[in-house]
Amino acid sequence: MKLLDKVVQAVLTCCIVALACYILIQSVAIAGENGLFRDSPVLSAIYRRIEKWTAGTYIPVISYAEQETETKNFLEEAAKRTFPVYGYAALQDEKDTAIESGSEYEMIVRAQAQAEENMKPKETQDYVLPETSDDADIQENLMDFQYLLNHYFSMDVTTAIDEERLDGKKLLAVDCRMEKRSDAPQILIYHTHSQEGFVDSVEGDASTTIVGVGDYLTEILRDVYGYNVIHETGVFDLVDGVLDRSLAYDFSEEAVTSILEQYPTIEVVIDLHRDGVDGVKFVTEYNGKPAAKLMYIAGMSRTADNVDIPYLPNPYIEDNLAFALQLQLKAQETYPDLMRNIYLMAYRFNLHLRPKSLLLEAGTQLNTLQEEKNAMEAFAAILDKVLSGR
Repeated sequence: MKLLDKVVQAVLTCCIVALACYILIQSVAIAGENGLFRDSPVLSAIYRRIEKWTAGTYIPVISYAEQETETKNFLEEAAKRTFPVYGYAALQDEKDTAIESGSEYEMIVRAQAQAEENMKPKETQDYVLPETSDDADIQENLMDFQYLLNHYFSMDVTTAIDEERLDGKKLLAVDCRMEKRSDAPQILIYHTHSQEGFVDSVEGDASTTIVGVGDYLTEILRDVYGYNVIHETGVFDLVDGVLDRSLAYDFSEEAVTSILEQYPTIEVVIDLHRDGVDGVKFVTEYNGKPAAKLMYIAGMSRTADNVDIPYLPNPYIEDNLAFALQLQLKAQETYPDLMRNIYLMAYRFNLHLRPKSLLLEAGTQLNTLQEEKNAMEAFAAILDKVLSGR
């Protein structure tokens, strides 16, 4: 059996299993409505997990089936749309097949090339303003969808974005300022993946991990810029002492939601991570010191087929994008080599908890702790400029 046939068979098997599970849980949904799941926390939790998994796997196929198509091999095309990487692999297996301009496979190839380019260490910034550009030219360019997408964003193959969602005029018009006050918490920093460390981290010493970097960012924002900051150091990616990130975002969401209920004055929520890229270290210079490069991740809650993911609603997608973009542009003005492109991904990453929510990736596992801390000095300065409107 050819490799392509084996892949198709495996994908279809997964789809059939997912559909079976989906039908099963829907068939007992009436029992859930009548109290069976509601009265049992364990069954309720299992129900939610299975529903998320099956919906996330099968809904793209359903959305494809609702479209008109003359494709003879529906199942193979459905598999390609459900698993975009499979579609790309199929193209690689058929090297003589031309890629239609503007097709989703062209997008996959472009996105993969962009992702590979982003992983390469760069001696210069991702984007250099033309020498002839002035502020008016830049502002005009930011109103153009393709210019904005190509120069400030990278897009994962699992998601999609359009001109309505990435509208430069709307995003730049969002007011991201915040009146500074010291009598009540305004900024929350936490770590969904608290076990992320660096090349010189010491096992068992949280101060040398991403949590220690969060401590340092908290200290700068409090002592240098005068913000009231809470640093949540809870562990969400260990289960019985074993690294397990399958439900880390669910666990961190519960903790953060509780904090926000207790302190409704919090406006800025930052989930601080470090990236993990095999064999790659992102480093630049800040005030004459080596500093890890930074990247914002934006969750689109949308599949590559432009279908919103129903179990991941986020009313603040535009606000999240506006906040990240305005921070990106401010960094471009002051520390142009600090930032990697904003990375667009399909899921939500708890960015629905506040309009000014941010997922910040600082360096990789190959950066040093000091490089991470140096980067926090630059990020704190940028954050203060945006929040104060300077």
